Amino acid sequence: MNRIEELLIDRSTGDLTPEGEVELRQWLVQNPGGDAEAYERLAGEIAAALSSGESSAEPLPELLFQKVLADGEGSFAPAGHSPGASSGSLRPWRAWSGWIVAAAAAVGWFLALDRATPVVEPRVEPTLAEVREGLVDRSAALLAWTSTEDPSANAAAGDVVWSDVEQAGVMRIEGLAVNDPTASQYQLWIFDESRDERYPVDGGVFDIPAGDAEVLVPIRAAVPVSRASLFAVTVEQPGGVVVSDRERIVLVAQRS
Repeated sequence: MNRIEELLIDRSTGDLTPEGEVELRQWLVQNPGGDAEAYERLAGEIAAALSSGESSAEPLPELLFQKVLADGEGSFAPAGHSPGASSGSLRPWRAWSGWIVAAAAAVGWFLALDRATPVVEPRVEPTLAEVREGLVDRSAALLAWTSTEDPSANAAAGDVVWSDVEQAGVMRIEGLAVNDPTASQYQLWIFDESRDERYPVDGGVFDIPAGDAEVLVPIRAAVPVSRASLFAVTVEQPGGVVVSDRERIVLVAQRS
């Protein structure tokens, strides 16, 4: 008989300690599914034995037999009878079948708890396309890019989606020149109506890889933005800068 069976028997006879209860539940969490089929068969055998009204041809597990023996003698022995008498002095099956019912209930408890153990599904992070679509569906600001005459702009297009409420956004860019990250990077700037326009909010640096017709870039505002009024992309040194000199602006999107 294994440890789990011992704990189930303890529970059926009222002998399960709080520590045993914790151990049993922890085992179920660590072993989802466990030996549920075996215990289900045991429950069926117990139910069949009870319905027939006859003792099972197979002997009870020793530990369960001893517990039934001790509890049964204590409850059903006539006056003057002391516990510890031989098993032959036990009353027939029906005299202690209540304890077997309790054992069956413990098995049922095990199965119910095992099946109720929640299965935690791994969280699937949404793609940038899904994030963008969700923002658009929730009526976030959708602004079209306007390219400048900078050589890297190359008639670039696309749009920027931004939500002041969610402090989240995604840039969609097409046609912007591929950059060498070791030489320069693109940097987004967010102009906030509540701030001095000389110091727009850093929206993060990014690169344009070769071979991608369309690039989606998440917006990572360095500080909260009250109301974004204008977005601008500049060409900066690798890693970006704290304050841009705005010598090379490639894209602009303005909120009306």
